Amino acid sequence: MKLLKSFLSFTFPLIIMLFIFSIYLLVDKVVNSYKHSIANDYAIVVITNTPFIDIDELADIKVKDIESLSRTKIIDGVKENLSTSSLDLLNKKLPYFYKIHLEEFPTTRKLEQIRKELKQMTNIKRVETFSTDHNQIYSLLILIQDIVFILFMVVLALSLLLLSKQIKIWFFEHNERISIIQLHGGSLLYSSKPIIKTIILSAIVSSVIVISLLIVVVNNISLFVQPEIISIMPKIIHLELEIFQIFILSFIIPFITFFGLLVQYKSK
Repeated sequence: MKLLKSFLSFTFPLIIMLFIFSIYLLVDKVVNSYKHSIANDYAIVVITNTPFIDIDELADIKVKDIESLSRTKIIDGVKENLSTSSLDLLNKKLPYFYKIHLEEFPTTRKLEQIRKELKQMTNIKRVETFSTDHNQIYSLLILIQDIVFILFMVVLALSLLLLSKQIKIWFFEHNERISIIQLHGGSLLYSSKPIIKTIILSAIVSSVIVISLLIVVVNNISLFVQPEIISIMPKIIHLELEIFQIFILSFIIPFITFFGLLVQYKSK
């Protein structure tokens, strides 16, 4: 009964901590996928007086491509309503139009910086970012990501406190046993084998439970998220990296706590 209680005392905080961490990884994956998808579709339009020169980067974001919009097509769309002289004048006065495609979707601050950088160029008449809708969605996703990260840090701190308390209790309860083993030449690490086995078992069980929950949530996302939000979410297929991170973290956190307290116990 005591062994089961000790096992649950380690497993429960690990499950809560790993589950919040898995949600953070999921939100981070959605944000990065959304950034990548809108970066492919998004472009900044500039109107220039003269042919545009090449730009390598804007606001520290690399420029993927600069696409020239055909002036001929623009003129063809209105020439039926214009006289020959008006067409000649339009050909002379019509500015140049370009689409600037970036490697990644910029934040609101970056967009403002990009606007300023472009307007400083003397041949540019106008800059249009067309970013209002994307910015609202992107800002919302970033806010959710930050909230989940803060929640994870709080739960992580609480989990460390709970785990350290359980390890301290174990050392206190087995202090006499540890002393006897050390008198017979056994190391402190050797005498801590029972707690190490409990930590390993708790890490395996908690990671399996959380990974299973993560897979269930992803495969049944429509049950947890509104259709309006699903429509802007990219399809999540691969979770190998996230599963690996959850599994590794399930061992790192309790063992860091254990070895920290082991050193503290040894120094006494």
